[in-house]
Amino acid sequence: MKRVFLKDKSRLIERNKAYKIEIFSEEIIEHLHEPLRNYLRVCGFINTPIPVNADVYWTESWLKMSPTKDWGKLHTTQFNSVKPIGRVAYMKILSMPVAARDLYRDGYGEMNVKLLNLIKVAFDNSKEIAQSALITTFCEFMLIPGYLFLDNVKWEQIDDYTVRGTLVDNEIEVSGMFYFDKDGLFTHFETFDRYFTVGKNSYKKVKFSVIVDSYKTQDNLKIAEKVKVMWHLPEGDFEYYKGMIDRIEFNVFE
Repeated sequence: MKRVFLKDKSRLIERNKAYKIEIFSEEIIEHLHEPLRNYLRVCGFINTPIPVNADVYWTESWLKMSPTKDWGKLHTTQFNSVKPIGRVAYMKILSMPVAARDLYRDGYGEMNVKLLNLIKVAFDNSKEIAQSALITTFCEFMLIPGYLFLDNVKWEQIDDYTVRGTLVDNEIEVSGMFYFDKDGLFTHFETFDRYFTVGKNSYKKVKFSVIVDSYKTQDNLKIAEKVKVMWHLPEGDFEYYKGMIDRIEFNVFE
């Protein structure tokens, strides 16, 4: 699975090379709504290169397969592509020889889980998975803020601390709310456009959110540090992923 992850990453990097890297400036961000502009300023992105991609490395990460299961510790690494929109993540369960690769690219989504890198545990590449994989990329727009300038995302300011984003990629349309605090930092993302798997080939849309609990300093930038991801099920909230980001490396070309 790790080799598949690296191959997917390499293919996206080759496509990233076609795009010129620009610099964040007040002139470039002037068309964005104030919460987005303020976020870029507060986090120190002004006068730095605009990312066309990024590696995201996690110090630690945990997964809960269902509300009644215990947390399982993971090794997680991921690569996000801005131009074109793409995301590939590699996750390995540390307590057993199970690994997964999660992919979004060109309107296609795939979740592939294998035991001993040979035996298929789970595989899904349905249209619901494609939309959910695009949402996963969408909720990470503040981690890799080059996404903010894409032509296929539209922004609407709701109030001083909230912006709604609508993203269309390869005929898949998703929408979500991005929330910021009084200091200008992104705090959480919410959407009703992600599918929750309720059985084999059976899905339903459920409220989904990603919460950033803390930030850290990386060089002169503020980046998200402690993150948790949850479903808001009818029977109660189900937090199923949590972790600590070690570092984000922007504009990777190897």
